[in-house]
Amino acid sequence: MDCHDPNLDDANGTQDWPDHLRVHATIYREISERTDDTFIKNELLDLASVCEEVADKIEHHQTQTRH
Repeated sequence: MDCHDPNLDDANGTQDWPDHLRVHATIYREISERTDDTFIKNELLDLASVCEEVADKIEHHQTQTRH
């Protein structure tokens, strides 16, 4: 199974993962607002948090490697 999404590639063949992860974080938060199940809500909010954290770490790493 190929999970690669060619729409994520830029001209250099790299992917803008921080933006992609933040989009997913937003989606998880929106879905969490629509559920009454506390467990599911918390899991979705945890996923959103992880996505944001990883996006921040990627950006930090990209910034460090440019200098």
